[in-house]
Amino acid sequence: MMPKKQKISKGVCKKDSLTGFTALEILVSLSIMAFLIVVSVGSFSKVRNARALDSAVESASSLIREARSRAMASEDGSQFGVYFEPSRAVLFKGTVFMEGDPNNKTYLPPNEVEIASVNFLASSIVFKKLTGDAENPGNVSVRLKNDPANAKTIFVNEAGLIYAE
Repeated sequence: MMPKKQKISKGVCKKDSLTGFTALEILVSLSIMAFLIVVSVGSFSKVRNARALDSAVESASSLIREARSRAMASEDGSQFGVYFEPSRAVLFKGTVFMEGDPNNKTYLPPNEVEIASVNFLASSIVFKKLTGDAENPGNVSVRLKNDPANAKTIFVNEAGLIYAE
């Protein structure tokens, strides 16, 4: 049996040609993949932080609404309020926050978020029973720890209505 003849096309022997990637091609591909990973991780981090901030604002607003609802229902014949610190918000029974009261309900914001500024008398908002009016209207700001410019504010007016911006 005779060996097969090699086909020659334009001076290149196809049987003996090598296929594969050069080191430069691999390096360029890896660089592009690394760039895409860095961009996507940065975007993911921003989205995650925005969700954490939105979640914290919604949870704090819900706690304030719960205090107002319980005061309007005159639950246990009492007023209710919410006390704020940088790392927590506490729903309390009565007109003054008392640490350690078993009726207190604590909300802890996500680790990325902090309660930045509180513009309520004695750092708390208290609602009158039956009417739900706020005794000391004001606002509280919630912000990202790593991006203080990214903040949202929860407002409570004299009628006890709550809204966030």
